[in-house]
Amino acid sequence: MPTSVIRAAIAVCRDALHWRDDLRTIFHAAGVSRQLYSRYDQPGISKARISRAIFDELHEQGAAGHTIQRKIIEELCGMRKPQADAPDQKAGAEALAELKQVAQEQRVLVDPDRAAATARQAAEKRRLQSLQERQATIGELRLEFLKLVQEDASQSAQRRGYDLEKQFARLFRAYDLDYRPSYRIAHEQIDGSFHFRGFTYLVEARWRTAQPDLGDLLDFKGKVDGKLDSTRGAFVSMAGYDPDVLDHFVRNARGSRNNVIMFTGRDVSQLFEGRIGLLDALTKKVDAAEQEGRALCEL
Repeated sequence: MPTSVIRAAIAVCRDALHWRDDLRTIFHAAGVSRQLYSRYDQPGISKARISRAIFDELHEQGAAGHTIQRKIIEELCGMRKPQADAPDQKAGAEALAELKQVAQEQRVLVDPDRAAATARQAAEKRRLQSLQERQATIGELRLEFLKLVQEDASQSAQRRGYDLEKQFARLFRAYDLDYRPSYRIAHEQIDGSFHFRGFTYLVEARWRTAQPDLGDLLDFKGKVDGKLDSTRGAFVSMAGYDPDVLDHFVRNARGSRNNVIMFTGRDVSQLFEGRIGLLDALTKKVDAAEQEGRALCEL
């Protein structure tokens, strides 16, 4: 693979892509093993450095590695324009144009437009496959959730809470969202965390017969406030919330960050029953909190 093509491809990875997950998807689709990719997909390592290191390793693999390099080039040339979230759209567009021109001149791609069409078809195939896998996962989660609902809460409340945390992790993964399972830090138990729209959300998942009181909500907010400003909270109460407690919570929270969104048992049911997608649900909740100051916006 000519050095000029590799250099142009790395520029596309740097300037035309924004999310690291998208870079990972492209490389995996081209045949890069998860083991090889994860070797360089570490905090603090940029997309350009990841790309350069993997291209170098593929070069050392000989013919098999060169084939994967070519597929990566084809995947990148299949992009019509930079991703919408890419910070410098002009730089991204120039990088794409440079790659397509150099790839054609070096005969890596005889026909970039044809390669682009092929890449779009492959992307659509992957999208449909991902959608089918997601629907299958949600179907499994629906059955598991119904079993939990039907169990005797007085005998299995704690276990149902743990099972609910596990189901959340699987649901988030089905939508390609990273979800960290429950973990413990000094004097704190965190039921889970996830990333959405540039923020980290700590999760408190409760499956109890009693609704949370004001102290429960303020304690959770204290966990959230003890982290960086980019941290928010998602409180899940299967028993719902007392309106008076919520009103007191909102009034007590004034003067500090309003940074907690809330889910009810009805919300959770709609997610696992597939009545609303996870991304749509999060968007609705977060928009209501950001634009209207509502901690609870039922789906």
